[in-house]
Amino acid sequence: MAGVALILSACGNGDDKSKAAEPVLVEIKRAQSVTEQTEIVATGSFRREKEIDLSFRISGVLREVGFREGQLVDKGTVVASIDPTQVEAQIIQAQAQAMQATAGIGQAVEQARAATSSIASARAGQAQAEANTSRAAAALAQAQADLSNAKRDYDRDATLVQKGFVSEARLDARKTRLDVAEAATRSAEAGLTAARQGTLAANAGITQAQAGAGAAQAGVQAASGRARAAEAVVSAAAFDRRWARLVSPVRGIVLTRAAEPGEITAPGQPILTVADEDSPLILRTPVSDKDVARIQVGDSVDVYVSALSKNLKGVVTRVAERADPRTGAFDVDIAVEGGGEVKTGFFAEARIKAKTSAAPVAASNEVLVPTEALIGVTNGKASFFVLNGDQKTVRLVTVDFVRLQGNQALVRGIPAGLGIVTSGGAYVSDKALVSVVEAKS
Repeated sequence: MAGVALILSACGNGDDKSKAAEPVLVEIKRAQSVTEQTEIVATGSFRREKEIDLSFRISGVLREVGFREGQLVDKGTVVASIDPTQVEAQIIQAQAQAMQATAGIGQAVEQARAATSSIASARAGQAQAEANTSRAAAALAQAQADLSNAKRDYDRDATLVQKGFVSEARLDARKTRLDVAEAATRSAEAGLTAARQGTLAANAGITQAQAGAGAAQAGVQAASGRARAAEAVVSAAAFDRRWARLVSPVRGIVLTRAAEPGEITAPGQPILTVADEDSPLILRTPVSDKDVARIQVGDSVDVYVSALSKNLKGVVTRVAERADPRTGAFDVDIAVEGGGEVKTGFFAEARIKAKTSAAPVAASNEVLVPTEALIGVTNGKASFFVLNGDQKTVRLVTVDFVRLQGNQALVRGIPAGLGIVTSGGAYVSDKALVSVVEAKS
């Protein structure tokens, strides 16, 4: 890996010959061929499977946050609250609007009733006008009949006067009757016209009354809508008052406290993160994309908890489908047996027994060596001590460095099975006499 330089320690110079004669205790691990490597080593921390971000559903100014990191929270406990002053003011305003809207409904109903009464009055007027029209029409018909008779009698007597059969006085009487009939006809026609105008006015009154009733009914509906809207505002304000207190839904440990009193919080903004103590304790370890491709749910795991100096057995329960965007690693969750002493936050080393073999991406002459054996890596070369064939001395080798692979380095230039000094390398030199301890795999 270009640019990587691991300079751990300088080798002993062997100036003190008396000390050089004494064997140095070293620990070795064997170089592994890539096809032999099925165990994936990763480190992680213990956590509860269920972690909950507690947040408000409404915005507001935080009045109180009652817990800090590490404290135990019981289920149903109020952990934070928002200043209710604004919420209470909203409720009072909403209730006033609701009362005003309800009063508006009463006024609109009264207007609707008045409009209905106006329709009834207008219809009564219409009936009266139609009756008047009928009487005026009958009077006109009678006047026209009288006029016709008077005209007939006058015309006949006018002819008879010329022949001397009727007196002038009789003809004058006929003329007076004709004039009276004509005047009565004109009066009847005027009465009929007035009656018809009264009918038209009555019809217009009905139309106007009906329009008023429609407007009044629309006013009732509008007032009802305003009342419903006001009630909705009251309900929403009551909802806000209910959610002005943040309650923990689980019994757990506070992991993070993300806000302080006096801050303005938004809906959904985490205030506390709580680990559910009733959910299983898991070990979560990040692994590379190359390693995650080999891990399956159900793979067995050897877990070493350094805080307890204890080895535990585990099994893979979840493999992340996507990488963490911040680190590029994939999370693997491991359920551990017999972890009663383990606490949230403990670190552990996991050796995952991958059932899927590594992909054949390495050349046949490439092997894996522990990274803790490396003395230096620079310019594509890696240096470390290896055990000689006499099993009593070591030598410093420099080989081609290919890449890091987990907690191992892929190198080229030594055979698989060669003993690699992993502990004590800082106290030996080339060809130094050693006492060997084989590390457990």
